[in-house]
Amino acid sequence: MDIPLDIWEIIYEMYHDLTSRIKWKGKYSTSFPIRQGVRQGGILPTHFYKAYIEDLLIQLEESNVGLHLGTNYFGCPTCADDILLLSSSDEDMQVMLNTVNTYSKEHQYTIHPTKSVLLKQNQTSSNSGKESLSAWELGDMKITTSDQATHLGLTRSSKNENMINVDERISLARRTSYSLMKTGVHGTNGLNPRVSYNIYRIYILPRLLYILEILPLNARQLKALSDFHSTFLRNIQSLPVRTASVAIYALLGALPLEAELHKRQLSLLHSILTSENQNLKEILIRQYRLQVNQGTFLERTESILNKYNLPSIEELWENTPTKINWKYTTRSAIIM
Repeated sequence: MDIPLDIWEIIYEMYHDLTSRIKWKGKYSTSFPIRQGVRQGGILPTHFYKAYIEDLLIQLEESNVGLHLGTNYFGCPTCADDILLLSSSDEDMQVMLNTVNTYSKEHQYTIHPTKSVLLKQNQTSSNSGKESLSAWELGDMKITTSDQATHLGLTRSSKNENMINVDERISLARRTSYSLMKTGVHGTNGLNPRVSYNIYRIYILPRLLYILEILPLNARQLKALSDFHSTFLRNIQSLPVRTASVAIYALLGALPLEAELHKRQLSLLHSILTSENQNLKEILIRQYRLQVNQGTFLERTESILNKYNLPSIEELWENTPTKINWKYTTRSAIIM
């Protein structure tokens, strides 16, 4: 691995001769040594793992198996310690699994069998009748084929994917709101409505809208999200059921649910344009220039930019504003 020596020295110093103590009721236990290295679930392990398997990702790309978009390869998108293998061919997928398995044996780490799932998507009448492998294998293990799997908090499904994710988001937001009721986040005799709204905006709204900015939501799904949003804001203000939505938002200075989604979509667009991942940016601009964007994130984002009189994707590509300037520009445009 091509990791500089000074980085190894920093890692060594961070985890050499570490001790810890337990604090309980204002008192501390006797110190004891820590020998486990990086803590599972911490920030550093995922970064270390991605650096550790960098040559595996290069090997997969150089093997020319997996999905391509034009000349751009995106057969193994990776985030932290989650690797997603993408292929339109059953045989290519098995080759990729063999490559991953061989690499794991060479570097002596184990891939969790129950966390590895194969999901078939976008099957059409033309390819559903083709012969496929009866089972995929990762070494001696058979990979489970499922109709549904979770990746980075998003539930991927062969059908009704959007509705499944919307229902899960609403359910999670509702559970979060119930857990906050004992702190006074409710209507009558609760916290000041503006304080409750700030708590909602920080703790509940991000859970309600997490990762939904990338999904092509229809009117029914947007209405389900909007109903939860407006109902919660109405309840914390103790307003009658028949109160107009305009009044609910105006009294708190809140935005409608759709506007909150627009903010997140525009923020994601800026993150892609300023990303250090050149492959990701090239895919985006290629799809945009070839107008291969019907029903995609690009089409929805371009529509939002036009709606708020903001620069086009092409203009933003050529002259990308800073994150702070873009955040201010989009907020001002949406609020006006």
